[in-house]
Amino acid sequence: MAGRASSPTNSSPRLRWKLAGILGLLAMTALGIIPLTLAIIHSRQSDALAIDMAGRQRMLLERHMKEVLLASQGTDAGYDITREVLRNQLAVLEHGGRMASSLPGNGTVSLPGAPTETIRKQFETQRQLLDSFIIKTDRFIHTPPASPLHAAAVSELLADNNRLLETANDAVQLWAHESQSTVSRLIRWEIAFVGLVVVAGVFLAWRLGQSEKDLRRSQEETLDALRQSDAVKSSLLSSVSHELRTPLTAIKTMLFGLQGGASDCTAAGQLRKDFLENIHQELDYLNRLVSNLLDMSRIEAGTLAHHRDWHLLDELVEGAVRRVGAGLESRPLEVHLAPNLPPIYVDAVEIQLVLTNLLDNAVKYSPPMSCILLKASIVREMVEVRVENEGEILAPEECRRIFERFYRTSEARVRSIPGTGLGLAICKAIVDAHGGSIVADSQPGRPITILVRLPLSDPAQPTLPVASTLSQNNRGAA
Repeated sequence: MAGRASSPTNSSPRLRWKLAGILGLLAMTALGIIPLTLAIIHSRQSDALAIDMAGRQRMLLERHMKEVLLASQGTDAGYDITREVLRNQLAVLEHGGRMASSLPGNGTVSLPGAPTETIRKQFETQRQLLDSFIIKTDRFIHTPPASPLHAAAVSELLADNNRLLETANDAVQLWAHESQSTVSRLIRWEIAFVGLVVVAGVFLAWRLGQSEKDLRRSQEETLDALRQSDAVKSSLLSSVSHELRTPLTAIKTMLFGLQGGASDCTAAGQLRKDFLENIHQELDYLNRLVSNLLDMSRIEAGTLAHHRDWHLLDELVEGAVRRVGAGLESRPLEVHLAPNLPPIYVDAVEIQLVLTNLLDNAVKYSPPMSCILLKASIVREMVEVRVENEGEILAPEECRRIFERFYRTSEARVRSIPGTGLGLAICKAIVDAHGGSIVADSQPGRPITILVRLPLSDPAQPTLPVASTLSQNNRGAA
């Protein structure tokens, strides 16, 4: 419900981000298209002026030819002015420069010159032909009309003028084709840019959608984790309440029996002795349970400090056996410690707690009168401690999960074996903090084994606090 309620609030910022992304893409598109469009317009205008001027060359050549013919008849036709205009325009078309425009309102315009080497060479050929034509026209003008060479000179000039016109036509066609190619190339660039922006927009929209999905998934996982945390807390409270209530009820019942007394003093004395022994066992169990809970709370809060020093493993084992106490009366315990075991650099309280929890766990999950084995030896510069007991085979998944907080095996749930699922989790936290490892192994036809490896540490080496290794471990009684 909380997740659904927060969606309308969160949708507004996401919508604003979407709109901002769309507007950003539109701005990018505009910034990319506008310069290309302006380049296309400028290129077309410039080429139009150049092509128009190249086309005017043909008209000027025809005009110049007529003026030369008139001048040969003695008429002042002003062919020298037309000739100068031809030369100036041809130089501008070939190399670029400023020129008066023939289009209305344009005035003087600047042309960039021939866009390609082929067009430039075409104008260079036209200039060479024009220079040769001018020399011949000057010679022709001074030839008398009555001269027999006059008619031949006219024919030669007409042929040269036709070659000039053809060269001018070729230049116009080449420039027009180049102009069309340039515009097409710019349009292709424009289309490619728009396509790139569209692809980028689609990709960004897809990534935005994926990000939103990931965000929603993360929020859902967070909500699930919070729900699971609440469920774990509820389960812990329920389990702790049940586990605390059971020994307390037994204690109250037995105390009530002690208060009632009995007519037979001998029988009453034996009854009181049994009740007191049971009270002692229940109090031991209650003490270990409460100690585990306190140690786990200190581990999670990061306040559980440890104090390492050199200790003999056999002393730690002896202390653990005493703490388990009456639980081992119905199950024979065999302890095999290698004779060459050196002292180990550990926190004695914590490692004794690990051994106590392992032995207590073996008692709870083994059948009555079955043997429990504790072995210790040196393997590859590590102290290796094994606790073995008979019992139902554990699945590989359960062998991994029994070290998780509050995890209980299917056997424990079916048989209602007392416990909170904290003992082995505390063991793992302590062993990890000492730089060791702890694993479980369960194979058909073989005892269930918990294997602990601890390094033979140098006291000069820095050690990690227990609280830094998962939610880790327990000090106190267990």
